[in-house]
Parts: sequence; C-alpha cells; structure tokens
Amino acid sequence: MDRANRVSQAWFACRNCGFVDHADRNGSRNIRARAWELWRRGAPSTAPAPPRKPGTGLDANAASHPVMPVVQARRSSDG
Repeated sequence: MDRANRVSQAWFACRNCGFVDHADRNGSRNIRARAWELWRRGAPSTAPAPPRKPGTGLDANAASHPVMPVVQARRSSDG
C-alpha cells in the first residue's frame, strides 16, 4: 500500500513483488477479499437500510415472506 505503486491513474504495479494490473480491477479484488473475510467471520452488515416507500408503511424491497440474512442461512445449512 504505497502511493508509488500507482504507475498512473489506470495502472497498479507493486514495487515489492512486481504484480501489475489495471488499478480498478486490483481495487475491486481488494474490496472483494476484505468483504469475503468479514462475511466468513460473520461480521454484521454495515450497509444502510433501504429507503421506505412513502405511504405504505412497508419497505419497498420487502419480500412477501420473512427472509433470513445470508450469514444465518449459511450457518444453518452447514449443520
């Protein structure tokens, strides 16, 4: 994580190991790896709640049946 690794705005080149990739692709892989690790550890989501639809009293994205969070569903299927 060194600013010198950004050869240009578009390219990332690690000065330590020599890895070269498009900067956006490299950044998206880093985000995915961090999210996967948080999910694996069962960390709660920090995503904001979806906005409510005015006048309905229900969440605009609400399902017609209760939905288990992904982390709970995965754990219950592991046995």
